[in-house]
Amino acid sequence: MNDKQLAGEFGLSLDDVERIVAKVESGDLSDFDDSRIIEGRPLEPEPLVTISLKIPRSRVTAVNRIAQEAGMSRSEFVRRAIENELIALA
Repeated sequence: MNDKQLAGEFGLSLDDVERIVAKVESGDLSDFDDSRIIEGRPLEPEPLVTISLKIPRSRVTAVNRIAQEAGMSRSEFVRRAIENELIALA
């Protein structure tokens, strides 16, 4: 996928992207709504590491459903589940 195609996936032209980049690089973040918390990657500065694991398909289906109902990504759901288990076992 080239830059033009990627920008198009977000409904933007390359000129739109250049304008946004110029504003952000100048420190102007006025186009961004930071008034609400968006679930996603943790805010801690600790780097994230990708892991791979195998779990039964039925569990993946359940995780996907529950995460979507809770308004979070599957990754966020798994991170929280691991965190909760670490706390419980500590």
